[in-house]
Amino acid sequence: MREIGFIKWFGGYDRQRGRENDFGYIGREGRTDDIKVYREEVHCSESSLIEGILVTFELVINLQTNKQFATNLNLFKEVGRIKTFGTNIGRTSKNNYWFIECQYQDNTLLHKNEIHFLESDLKEGTLIKFELRKYGDSYRAKNVHLLDFKEETDSDIIQRCLNHNYPRFCALGFWGYLNNNSIEEAISLAEQKLNNFLPWQMKRFLDYVPETILIHYKARNIRQLLPYNKQLQLCLGLLPDDLSIEIDTALRQEIFNIISNLQKENLKICEQIISKVYKLYVNYPEDRKRLNIKLHVRCLVELISNIEYVSNRNIFLSELREILVNSKLGIFWKIIPDYIILEQQIWSITSADIRIGILVSQISNQQDLNCQDNILKLAEILEDSAEEDIRKLISIFRYKDLVKSHDAILKFLPAVEQITILSARLNNNVSENTKAISRIAKILANSSGDELQFLLFELPDSVKRWDDILEFLPPKEKILILLSKLKAECKLENQDIIQKIGNVINDVSNEERIKLIDQLPKWLKYKEPILKIFHFLLPEDQIRLVWSFIADGSLFIWHYLSREAKILCVYRLAKENTNISLFITEFQRIHYTSPENDDLIRCVLKILWAKEHPNRSDEVFQKVHELLTNYVIQYAKNYTEPINLDPLLPYCKPTEVKVKYCEGKLWEREEIQTTGEAKIVTSAYCPRARNNCNLFEPNRSSNSNFGLYGGRLSAECSQDWKNWSLLELFKAVDIVPSMPNLRKSEDYLPKLSGWINRINEIRSRLKCSVCEDIMPHNIEYSKFSTKFMVTVFSCKHGEGHDHNIYLNECWGCSEIIDSRESRYQSPKNNYYICIHCGSGTQHSNTYTQGDICPKCGTIGMEVSPHNKRYRQCHSCNNSIKLPEERKITGSECPQCGTQGMMLTVNQKNEKIRVCRSDSCRYSISAT
Repeated sequence: MREIGFIKWFGGYDRQRGRENDFGYIGREGRTDDIKVYREEVHCSESSLIEGILVTFELVINLQTNKQFATNLNLFKEVGRIKTFGTNIGRTSKNNYWFIECQYQDNTLLHKNEIHFLESDLKEGTLIKFELRKYGDSYRAKNVHLLDFKEETDSDIIQRCLNHNYPRFCALGFWGYLNNNSIEEAISLAEQKLNNFLPWQMKRFLDYVPETILIHYKARNIRQLLPYNKQLQLCLGLLPDDLSIEIDTALRQEIFNIISNLQKENLKICEQIISKVYKLYVNYPEDRKRLNIKLHVRCLVELISNIEYVSNRNIFLSELREILVNSKLGIFWKIIPDYIILEQQIWSITSADIRIGILVSQISNQQDLNCQDNILKLAEILEDSAEEDIRKLISIFRYKDLVKSHDAILKFLPAVEQITILSARLNNNVSENTKAISRIAKILANSSGDELQFLLFELPDSVKRWDDILEFLPPKEKILILLSKLKAECKLENQDIIQKIGNVINDVSNEERIKLIDQLPKWLKYKEPILKIFHFLLPEDQIRLVWSFIADGSLFIWHYLSREAKILCVYRLAKENTNISLFITEFQRIHYTSPENDDLIRCVLKILWAKEHPNRSDEVFQKVHELLTNYVIQYAKNYTEPINLDPLLPYCKPTEVKVKYCEGKLWEREEIQTTGEAKIVTSAYCPRARNNCNLFEPNRSSNSNFGLYGGRLSAECSQDWKNWSLLELFKAVDIVPSMPNLRKSEDYLPKLSGWINRINEIRSRLKCSVCEDIMPHNIEYSKFSTKFMVTVFSCKHGEGHDHNIYLNECWGCSEIIDSRESRYQSPKNNYYICIHCGSGTQHSNTYTQGDICPKCGTIGMEVSPHNKRYRQCHSCNNSIKLPEERKITGSECPQCGTQGMMLTVNQKNEKIRVCRSDSCRYSISAT
């Protein structure tokens, strides 16, 4: 048995022999006794026997002197791979050292001066061969070469690979082994190795062993250890090109066994292979039965299609018939060609849909001699089929008009196709088509949606006028036909038709209603059945239709109008100053018999009344204010839908501010002009966006190219009355809002708008997440306040329901903070962290947005690589968008002064803070 040691010293003078450099001594790891070796036992260059170099030798004992000697000494040669590189050793500043992973000594050092190949190949994973030299307690590689297994001839290296613990080296060692040994010897050795391997080692070994071994016919035992698809690939390579000739029985059986097993794992591969090897199965029916049913069918199809002998063909057809009868799976029919199905053995068991498909494919034109026969055969198949199967069977010849229009087939078609064919057959004399029209009406009654629309489109106009057909027509077409049936204006027989017209208009969408009403003659628009529909129309459309009556003081249509239409009527009267006295007088007359009970409409009517009684304008305002606030409070108490004060309050125009009504406040600031002079600029301040908002101008687009736009602080009576609000109505009537706590009259509507916006925002969040009941709150707490006075709510149902739910507006992004979403609080002040922007305590010097994930509480959110304003949690993937720069909180960077150093964790799992500035990135400990 050979041992491994290292040269301690070589070159001694032997006095008895009188020779220089005649012997040396070998040390062994963990042993104190040294072994003597003479020069004649050295089988390598003596110059290589430097101190520490590892060698292999055989140990013998001199029986006369009982001393140990080393014989047959060679350099120890090792194989391994580059593990890591660029390692600095000691004071060396350059990357001169690498670590090698090898079996004898892991983490062996390698200096680049020892390599005998291009330095560019010196990279992690490179396979190498080398010698070892001992330095104290460590080892270093010497004389390092790339390991080329296919070209390797050094028997020591080959043997080192073959005996390697790592199966990859062992397998690759067979390349060199084949250079000096026969393939049979290699197969035998490979089998020995595999017998001693664990399962994972076998797999790795087989991944790298030369295919030359695997593909040899004697390597069958080794191939059986491979995946079935790999086994099959190797065996197919052993087959001759012509499978008709006799092949090795063992190889045939091996292929049969592999396919039998592989079909359970990957049927698709087997389907591709069977078309190549089907001839192997010609005389082996038992092996055909081992095939998966689908694979068996494919094999038989190939055999039937390509075998010339009639007797064999009949055998295969019978075998195929038996499979199809017993399997009862229609999927197998798709892989059988029509010419095989037409064989009598198969045709007799073929399903109706397949037979119809084949018959239809053979019908080309009416002159074809077989056309009539095939159509009659189709009719027979349909006649014998169950009703629920007929629709599926008909779909097979859906686009074959020649087939569908035949009288033998027509009765089986779906109604939609029957009516199309029947319509094409109708002539212009409708009286002769009474039976067909009755049949069409029945078909329409059983049709709906797109199918019905298609059928109606196909019908002639003369058919549509029939009463049986009229009810199926679209509203616009139906109205036109009904109008054509009206008699003179005052005829009594019109009442039934007018009521039908009203019913048609009532059943359509709001957008269609106005279009249909516009089609009506003026005398018909204001009949009772039509007036009942007016409140469904858009407010401006209602006013357009009735304005001539309003302007003339005729209010018989007043109670048919919607709330918004009535309010807009008042706006238009105030803007155009048209017969206001007459309107008020007529309204007071009808009010006694039909009082107006809507508080919002009463508000604008009272304001309009003040135009005629200016000395009572302040009294009117106080009453209007009381009506408005009571309406809001009662609505909020009794309903869960958002409060709607359209069109009393000015709308917020900017899309980026997500509230309905404008809350802007007057903002006067000084700007320096290009001339150097200071100028006072007036604009609106948006408390939602916390930014400047340009004032509204009637003739200017709201899509401004810069900043926010559309602040409604003062009345703009020049704009269309459709766009008026209480701002313009107050101005037109000369009412100036005045309240004890109201500093400026122009603040009234913004405060009212803010109040409504805030109530609407929190209403959906006041629902308990368990029972969805509204959590109790006092709606009167915040009249004209833009902040929440009460921020904690609890469900009245107690335990198990929402309790102490915190709701407030985020100071950073103005979104709602809901403690059911934002469950975590910032340190010290325990302020809930906004789930939208990550803001915690305002003006905090210790907390920065992104320190804590507001969704899961994980420390230190990461900066998004796509947008530095976004942070993402590495634990739950929740993301936040930081507020604007001036709202960033946290400690300042001591290096560059940037506010808000980011909290994160370094590689040592220590909490640190890092400067947000890309040009700085200064970091400090966060403990």
